[in-house]
Amino acid sequence: MAGMQELFRFSSGRMHALIEGPQPSRLTLAVCLTDLATLPVDHLRRVREPVTRSKANVQGKVADVFAGRSRHAESQNELKAFRVLMATGRSDAWQEQPFCLEYHHEGAQHRYTPDILVVWGAHQEVVEIKEDADAESPEHQARFAVIKELLAAHGFHFRVWKKSEICAEPRLRNATLILRYRSVAVPALHNEGIRRAFSSTPELPLRALCGNSLEIQDVLRLVLDGQLHIDWWDPLNLDSRVSRTPIGRQTWPSPPPALEEPVCRCTR
Repeated sequence: MAGMQELFRFSSGRMHALIEGPQPSRLTLAVCLTDLATLPVDHLRRVREPVTRSKANVQGKVADVFAGRSRHAESQNELKAFRVLMATGRSDAWQEQPFCLEYHHEGAQHRYTPDILVVWGAHQEVVEIKEDADAESPEHQARFAVIKELLAAHGFHFRVWKKSEICAEPRLRNATLILRYRSVAVPALHNEGIRRAFSSTPELPLRALCGNSLEIQDVLRLVLDGQLHIDWWDPLNLDSRVSRTPIGRQTWPSPPPALEEPVCRCTR
């Protein structure tokens, strides 16, 4: 967002940053009050309160222990998307409902609030979560083409994440299972045991890592940290491969290839 004109205003106890980009668009972000000089993603907050989009969609929360707060979802698709992102994305930071984009198009003023902003290093990706039929409709595709171009001027990539991609199995089932271990604290002794297990081989079956004081929850917690890897597209069981580097089909929200960390550090 370098080179943009930054303005600040206060509303409802939060500071809002107005970033004037190339005309005719403007971003409005809700940020913490502790840092006026920069706008890191981990300082962002929702730009509006959660809403349910229909009476059939139940509003919910997902506990994000990595960020130390709850994530508010406005639909079942968002709940599942958040779980997949937290388990598989290994992002530096992410924020739901991160900003409001205001723009003019064909003589009318429009507002757009994306579902997620995900950051890996300098790579910032804006994500819209949609039912497949909505994502593929000509009306939405035309609108998203305009939004993609405007966001690119602000330095963002843009993608539509469809329900069929979010709910694809067995990745969703694996992600839901492994997230049960997100609160596990891996003892330093177990970290060292896992490091030694991989000292002479890049890959082991999960069952080979269990025993000798090591437990499944230690291994799966390190998978969540991105220090170990599994094939998300293979049903998780004791015969599942565990690797020091990414294995299996790498599908978004896997980190961009240039940002992958190939070595298992096994430290926290």
